[in-house]
Amino acid sequence: MVSTFVASDPDGYERYMGRWSRRVAPLFVEWAGINRGQRVLDLGCGTGSLTQALVQAQASAVTGLDASAPYLDFARARITDPTVSFELGDAYVLPYEDETFDRTLSMLTLDLLDDPERALAEMRRVTRRGGTVAGLVNDFRCGFTAFSIVLDAAAPLEPTAAALRDEFMSDPKGWPDGLAALFRAAGLDDVREGRLSVLFDFESFADYWSTFTSGQGRVGRWLMGLTQSRRSLIEHHVRPAYLCGRADGARAFSTSFWVARGLVP
Repeated sequence: MVSTFVASDPDGYERYMGRWSRRVAPLFVEWAGINRGQRVLDLGCGTGSLTQALVQAQASAVTGLDASAPYLDFARARITDPTVSFELGDAYVLPYEDETFDRTLSMLTLDLLDDPERALAEMRRVTRRGGTVAGLVNDFRCGFTAFSIVLDAAAPLEPTAAALRDEFMSDPKGWPDGLAALFRAAGLDDVREGRLSVLFDFESFADYWSTFTSGQGRVGRWLMGLTQSRRSLIEHHVRPAYLCGRADGARAFSTSFWVARGLVP
């Protein structure tokens, strides 16, 4: 599995995205049509947000697979339900027989892989005929606000920020019909697309900035790869964008995701 996402520190990931993925996961489970008693694969399970939501939906067996051993250790400690198993593995070569699962879901993973088409082919292969494959990715077009503030403020100061922003924004999976087109190309039937939204809320600018100094993910990796003086300069310019002329304190940003699902013929 080839990805540009840094996945080495689960506590850092919880600050970066995990605390929010726990909010969107139940919405995704409902949208994907998970029913009681189904066997489900959570591809790219990370620290277990989607896995936990699948347990709460009363799936009969949930397998969480990820390429990050530290994230899996965190998930195992957090989720001890006997219906759940966590496995280290590669999204491009899933270690399961054909038609093993009733549903295969992937949340915030397909937009990180260099070859999402190959991963989707594997998701389809391990899902039974008539079963559902579903994915969730970031809405880079207009639903990426908490991250866009940093990249937009930094772009005039740091060419690498502008390049990273363009990388995000040019990804067709983060635009209308992008993820759905990928599902249709994978040969899935009755492909449907939608959007889900949650609030990313922060207690203060320090809480917000800690999202990126975690060093996790693509934005965190970019920021922490800069010198301290460059990070301080960018922080100086991001702070007023967060404050918006008000005293430091709580802020909330609406954040959206594209979802797609299809049936295995």
